[in-house]
Amino acid sequence: MPRPRRQLAAPAVSAALALLAVAGLAAQARGDRPRPEADEARGALRDGDHHYQIVIAAGWRPLEPPGGTLTAYAADGGRGTLAITRVATGTRAARDPDDLAGQVQRGVERSTRGFHRVRRRLSRSSRGAALDLSYERAGPSGTELVLSRYLFSARYTVVVSIGLPHGASRGERRAAEAMVRSFAPYE
Repeated sequence: MPRPRRQLAAPAVSAALALLAVAGLAAQARGDRPRPEADEARGALRDGDHHYQIVIAAGWRPLEPPGGTLTAYAADGGRGTLAITRVATGTRAARDPDDLAGQVQRGVERSTRGFHRVRRRLSRSSRGAALDLSYERAGPSGTELVLSRYLFSARYTVVVSIGLPHGASRGERRAAEAMVRSFAPYE
């Protein structure tokens, strides 16, 4: 029997959504779109409607996503939160993935208290461009780590953001990094 879904904690929701809203991008409402297709054997989610796939680590459970969020997960014990969101701005509007990546980072930096960039990398492939942005921010219980990947397409951007609390173990961080790396375009 499936576990009941829990509500995403308000601070985690605002942290995940602030990544996008602050960048000057308006979140597109989810509406009545179908949920991503789960491959339980591999722990993978594939969303043909929004064209992404991700492998969810063991111990992460689905949450009821708030408005504007496609899907959300939390680690058992609340030691991490994952949110996937789609925004209506893509490379066609920005004309240049490098420029769009810079705009995203500046927006996140302006809206994040205690922002300190850990890593930023823009990669390109035949499927489009992807921005990996990791940073630390000031949180209520100390410094928090946010790992995110932005998949840029011509018309929109799909983003995964994972927030980890101060003192997250090496294993928790590795699991979050693996999920971010697995977030890729799906045709």
